[in-house]
Amino acid sequence: MTKMDGILKCKLPRSKAALWFLGQAGYIIRASGKTVVIDPYLSDSVGRVAPDFKRAYPVPLKPSELKADVFIVTHDHLDHLDPDTIKAYRHRDRTVFIAPRLAAKKLLSIGVPASGIWRLDSGETLGFAGVSITGIYAVPTSADVVDTTGYFIEFANGRSVYHTSDTAFSDVLVAAAPKAEVLLACINGKWGNLNVFQAVKLAAAMKPKYAIPNHYDVMALNCENPEAFRVFMKTENPDVKVVIPKVMEPFVW
Repeated sequence: MTKMDGILKCKLPRSKAALWFLGQAGYIIRASGKTVVIDPYLSDSVGRVAPDFKRAYPVPLKPSELKADVFIVTHDHLDHLDPDTIKAYRHRDRTVFIAPRLAAKKLLSIGVPASGIWRLDSGETLGFAGVSITGIYAVPTSADVVDTTGYFIEFANGRSVYHTSDTAFSDVLVAAAPKAEVLLACINGKWGNLNVFQAVKLAAAMKPKYAIPNHYDVMALNCENPEAFRVFMKTENPDVKVVIPKVMEPFVW
């Protein structure tokens, strides 16, 4: 049995959801019998282009093992829209891919069928087989990804997740943040991304039940200590519980 088989066979009560952290900003999320994957980076494509940013640890899951009903891409950077992961993904003909406008074009150029690509920009909502997905405003971190979009995912049982994507901080980002149970926020504070304090400020304003940091572990030059996020969150809003899941270990809520 593969690691993905173990995830798909994980028995969840009807009222619950679970997520598995893949490293960087990637997750597998399951609820209501549906599987959503977002920004899986399951190669070392960045390290091949820029050796200083090689992976700090092996991929936790082979991209050929990955399987999802919905595959979300937040923007076209290699550690989010990873051609190596997507080209090795074996279920492209049976998966709905969701991405903002420029990333959607990139997906088409690397072999994802046009019929399976749904463009979803900030402010728009799509429903797919019991999963509702809304594009959320993000502040692009570079000129080549002006279409960067965060995503709010709500399952049929009411469980919900907001993935910020890579984003800089702004008052509009805070105002646009949805009421989600789980916040998945970048904290590395480099190349335009939220730093720990800005991610804490966002979480404190949002007031999710759980806040989970990401984008801190795969590349040594792009790291941050996630425990700092936990410590400062306690000061800013102790009602928000910080969860720092280990790679490939389920978090159930």
